[in-house]
Amino acid sequence: MASSKEDLDLQSPKIPYWVILMDNYVLGIFWAIGRYSVDNGTKYFFLRHKERYYLDVVRQELGLKSSVFVAEHKGKPQYKLKVTGFDFARIEKLGWQPRFSEQRDYPKIYEHRDFLRAYIDIHGRIDILTITKRGRKQRQPRLRIYGNKYFLSELTEVLSAEVGALPKKVQKATNKSEVSGILYYTSRAEVERIISYLYQPETKYFNRERYEEFRDILIQFQNEDSLWPKASSASCI
Repeated sequence: MASSKEDLDLQSPKIPYWVILMDNYVLGIFWAIGRYSVDNGTKYFFLRHKERYYLDVVRQELGLKSSVFVAEHKGKPQYKLKVTGFDFARIEKLGWQPRFSEQRDYPKIYEHRDFLRAYIDIHGRIDILTITKRGRKQRQPRLRIYGNKYFLSELTEVLSAEVGALPKKVQKATNKSEVSGILYYTSRAEVERIISYLYQPETKYFNRERYEEFRDILIQFQNEDSLWPKASSASCI
């Protein structure tokens, strides 16, 4: 379960140095797309995604010498990065479990914004939902967040504490999996608060395309474009 700041003594030797030194956006990338692999008896972390941006962030932030390489997956490019040379026990102390575990925990961290932005950059999507209410059609934004059902049940509690959005019940994502789930946020006010919280001015790392996707949907429900400014190039690598 996520920890509060008061729960952690940063001087304690029991607290892994990643809590203090590792950018939580990078930690969110590891949680979203990272997995263990073994090569000739050597453990390493392996990251892959269709967007190179996330791998470049990890490589830059951790000062890795390994290069991002590209392969083809289902006829489309997929980017991959091998991460070696760190103590696996330390990320496990934060609560990390393999991506396809039956139960995945939210990490034991006390600053959530950067972690959540990375995870929602990767596993969040937004669209417009049309519903009929009292015989009239209404449009509203719909934010979907995908992931392990147990992990999402904790993530929604964190978002509730951070932005005041009501906790959501995790919905089943597919009949093919008992562990995958989806969170739906369909209140315009809640979606706006979540996106405003995630994408603060001068944010260090964020996916520009994902931010503009969120912004462009929300602008349709706003009177003034200035509430959702264009992404600053200084905030992206």
